[in-house]
Formats: sequence, structure tokens, C-alpha cells
Amino acid sequence: MKWLGFARDPDPVLVSWRQFVPTIITLMAMLSGFLSILVTFEGIRTTNPHLFRLSAQLIMSALILDGLDGNLARMLKGSSEFGAELDTYVDLTAFGIAPAILIFAVTLQSKDEVLRVLLPSAVAVSGVCRLARFKVKDPLRGQGGYAGLPITANASWVALFVFISQTPPYDRFSLDQGKVATLFLAGILIFIVLQVSNLRYPKPSKKATIFIPTAILVGLLFCPVKTFSVRVAIILLVMGVAYIFLGPLFVKGMAVRKARMDAKKNGTTANGSSDSLVKDAGLGED
Repeated sequence: MKWLGFARDPDPVLVSWRQFVPTIITLMAMLSGFLSILVTFEGIRTTNPHLFRLSAQLIMSALILDGLDGNLARMLKGSSEFGAELDTYVDLTAFGIAPAILIFAVTLQSKDEVLRVLLPSAVAVSGVCRLARFKVKDPLRGQGGYAGLPITANASWVALFVFISQTPPYDRFSLDQGKVATLFLAGILIFIVLQVSNLRYPKPSKKATIFIPTAILVGLLFCPVKTFSVRVAIILLVMGVAYIFLGPLFVKGMAVRKARMDAKKNGTTANGSSDSLVKDAGLGED
């Protein structure tokens, strides 16, 4: 059978079930993002707002699956280079391309077509640059925190706003024009800049006390009681905004505390070597 190409791979990418299980979850996240894209295109074709709502739900589902695969890999001790590489493509599909297409579908309908194309394009380009820098400059794959806002933050912002706006009654607010639309679009512009910034952000999916309640809330987005699911989306939106604006302060506080503890452990003074430790932690002025 070797001549048919079915010889046993001497260097398989997945060597045990411990690596296989989280990889399946990663592929489910990718499929969720891909289905979101297909559903958005169908929503454009049929002008059915329910499909845009479903697309947003799929993006949020991919968000939870994306966090779950890493937690499972660490818990099962099944981390692999293949899984880490695959995760990057999942991020691009589910949190870069899918939200960009959803933006194109629901916003700036009454504006110039060039402007309508530019914003989703900027989201996609920023996401690609963010992921490329993450891959090149972060060998720990985010375990020590992120440089720049994670791509999932902007994806959540887009998905949750679309989810709320496309839930009956549809006249709640518009993402095409008005004050809410301005807030929505301004948020996107701010976040795609933060994605390629040097601000440090923590990795919330590592904390079970954050990840598990978030996963439960995302599951509740599928609740058939529309008013309840909208309230859940608002809670998730507030949590996301809090992370975006408070995350860097949390990382800075943790680094400062660590620097001071190291200084005390080494017998140095707070005004002496501890300052250099803070600077080494990336918190000093350039």
C-alpha cells in the first residue's frame, strides 16, 4: 500500500487522543465561523433579518469554542503545534472575515458604496495584521497576555450589536444611521486600531471564573424568549467593553505587583531596582 501513499506517517501531527479532542473543538469553531459567513450571504440574498441574527449567534458560538479548545488542550495536556497553527486560521475565519462580511450586510446601506466597502475591508486587514504579529512575536500564544486587543473583542462587539438590532421588534434601533449606528461604527474604528497597538491585554479564557459564566451567557443567546436573549446580549456587551478599556490597567497592575514582589524577594528598594523591573515588564516609558 505504500505506493498508493497510504504508508504510516513517521511524523504525525496528532499523536494521541489528548491532541485529537481539542483539535475537533477547534474545527467546530472554524465551522461555526464559516457557517456564519454563509448565513450572512443568504441573509443578503433574502433580506431576512433573522439570518443576520443567526450569523451573530454563530460568531459568538465560535468565540466560546475557540476558548474551550485551548482550555481542553491544557487540561488534557494535549497541546500541539498543529492545533496552535489551526487556531490562527480559525481566528481569521470566525473573528476576522465573518464579522467583516456581517458589517457589510447591515451597516452603511444608505451611504456611498465605496465607504460601505472600506470599513469591512479595514476590519479584515486589521485582523490579518493582528494575527500575523501574534504569530511572529508571541511564542507563548497569548498565555502571558496579548500585545494589542484580541481580534475576538471586535468580533463580539459586531456580533452583539447585530444580534440586538436584528431581534424583534426590528425598530429598536438601526445600525445604518442614527446615534446607535454612530456608536457602533466608532467602536469598530477604535477597536481595529487597538488590535495593532502595543497595549497589553490579559487572556480571559484562562480564568474559569470568567470563561464559564461567559459560555453560559452565550448559550442563553439561543433562548427563544427574545426579550431575555437581548438582555443577555447587553450584559455580554458591557462585559466586553469593560475588558477593552480596563484590560490594559489590569495587566499593568499585575506587572507592577510582580515587579515589587521580585524587588522585595531580591532585597532591593522600591525606588531602586524595582523601577528597572517595572521597565523590564514593559511598563516603563520608551
